[in-house]
Amino acid sequence: MCYIEAVATHLNLTHDIKEVVPDATLRRRMSRIVKMATATAFECTGGVPGIAELDAIVTATGLGCLADSERFLEQIHRTDGQMLNPTPFIQSTFNTVGAQIALLAGNHCYNMTYVHRGRSFESALTDAMLQLKEGDACRVLAGAFDESTPTQHHIMERMGFWRGAEDGEGAVFTLLTATATSNSIARISKVEFLPSPLSERQCREKYAAGSGTRVWRSLDKTVYPCCSAMRFAKAVEEIRKGAPEVVVYNDYFGKEPTIIVLQCL
Repeated sequence: MCYIEAVATHLNLTHDIKEVVPDATLRRRMSRIVKMATATAFECTGGVPGIAELDAIVTATGLGCLADSERFLEQIHRTDGQMLNPTPFIQSTFNTVGAQIALLAGNHCYNMTYVHRGRSFESALTDAMLQLKEGDACRVLAGAFDESTPTQHHIMERMGFWRGAEDGEGAVFTLLTATATSNSIARISKVEFLPSPLSERQCREKYAAGSGTRVWRSLDKTVYPCCSAMRFAKAVEEIRKGAPEVVVYNDYFGKEPTIIVLQCL
């Protein structure tokens, strides 16, 4: 169990990336998803001082920084591997966002990135909760990000992924603590990886604490590997509005189901 101090998504940013990263040269080297995720992380923590005080940074992504990965591969194809620009390669790695957040604040804390397809966000949450439970950290920033590109969309469309679903992208970060404070919004009581899919009735029977519990199997048709992080953020908002408990069921394209249980304080 751990406590949620804050949650931010790329949809509710109040600060421009220019405020987060004043250095124009550095901003130009950052891809769109890196800017989006970094700005979301700083929104969640309240800026550089909040990042500097963190004991751990744990990020998650299903596909990583796709645009830079594609740009690097295009350069290899176009130049036959000669005279390559190293920036797209450096920015294409999965841990780029976690590293960028730490570098901007000069934080040398534990920094880990999980790339577990549709279970990436839940894996990051599990690590964060373990860090807090074992006493290795008191304040942990956990988040997830994924971006959509025309190439990725076209490939997945040809594979039949968008039948009844829409391609999406996003960034979500949450600040977690080991103990409750006056700023705590809710608590995470359980993160579980399931061997097989469950129906809504089965989710309620196994995980709901009472009749007031809300079970969310999906909130919309927008799908991407870390879309459960956005559902997590919306579930926290429901807790803030008065819901006693929300069970978030993630079933990315019918595979790798997971459960996150959030409770009010």
